[in-house]
Amino acid sequence: MKPVVICYPKNLKNEVEAITALFENGLEVLHVRKPAFSEEEMQQWIDSIDAKYHKQMTIHSHLSLVGKMKLRGVHFTSYNRHLIDDYSASTSPKSISVHSMSELINLSDAFNYALLSPVFESITKEGYGPAISQDVLKEYLSAKHEVPVLALGGIESNNVDVAKKLGFDGVVLHGHLWAEFEKDGDVNALIERFKEVTTKW
Repeated sequence: MKPVVICYPKNLKNEVEAITALFENGLEVLHVRKPAFSEEEMQQWIDSIDAKYHKQMTIHSHLSLVGKMKLRGVHFTSYNRHLIDDYSASTSPKSISVHSMSELINLSDAFNYALLSPVFESITKEGYGPAISQDVLKEYLSAKHEVPVLALGGIESNNVDVAKKLGFDGVVLHGHLWAEFEKDGDVNALIERFKEVTTKW
């Protein structure tokens, strides 16, 4: 699976331009995580992106918009897991956040993939580091597992090879793209960071 991107939780200058450029440069799946947005704000934000990319967008909140706006799928976190049963019959891709070995082992095959975090030291959350040793992860990922597991947390061009060697089925980019972009708003530089990772994966 090609690298997935999670958008920044707050609005950023040039953000729509950056996301459009990501899609134009090969991004296949964007996770839309805007926790403070109302349903109306979420809908307006999604509408600001060209409709041809909506089918590549997975949302973390206001999940009913998936059908309404013809989005790709839904993602479950600790905040909305109580809604999982409501979407059991949905044919849209479903993903889930996990943070421990027990959650990994007990993953339901109803999910198309899981995001495990943090795998490395987080770029955006100081002091937020891995809770599972690499040896344990490698042992689990090297064995057959029904649900693909994507690495999230601290993923950048310098360690994406490590994630691949551990056996992850994909990686998720967040802080590596947006931490600098929040400061400089440089779309071209963001795309270069994205490409550095995608060429290694």
